[in-house]
Amino acid sequence: MSITIMINDNQKYIDNNSPELIHTQTFDCQCVDFSEDGKPVSSCFECKGKGTISFTNYPFEMNLANGNFRTLWNSLGLNFDYCGEIDPRTILKAINRTPVSLVERQTTEDNEEGKVHIIHCGIDTEQAGWYFTTLTEICEEAEKREEKVYWG
Repeated sequence: MSITIMINDNQKYIDNNSPELIHTQTFDCQCVDFSEDGKPVSSCFECKGKGTISFTNYPFEMNLANGNFRTLWNSLGLNFDYCGEIDPRTILKAINRTPVSLVERQTTEDNEEGKVHIIHCGIDTEQAGWYFTTLTEICEEAEKREEKVYWG
């Protein structure tokens, strides 16, 4: 599961006002890697036999794993919930008073004998910085549009 942070009607706004900001990334589908002949599988549910998968990326949106979102929101001192809306100025104030290091989490492993091996991937300095930078961009754009920031 994941949570997307965005501006209200962001994709519609970008489509109508700044379509040049939309980026599409195309990747080889896994079915090609796993097929015996190295060709797309016609029954593949992901690529429908094309052999590639495309993803459209809009600016002013970010998607985080639930745990990383919770860590970010709690580190910023914001009220956590799995969906909601907030004034972008509230987030910007929180970012300005919070050191990036507060969001960082070490990678750890739980590997007790007889129990399931769990790896907690953590959040490194670069990733935490990217969260702050991207969230700042979203909030500044939301302010320009006089919109709130939504997540869910």
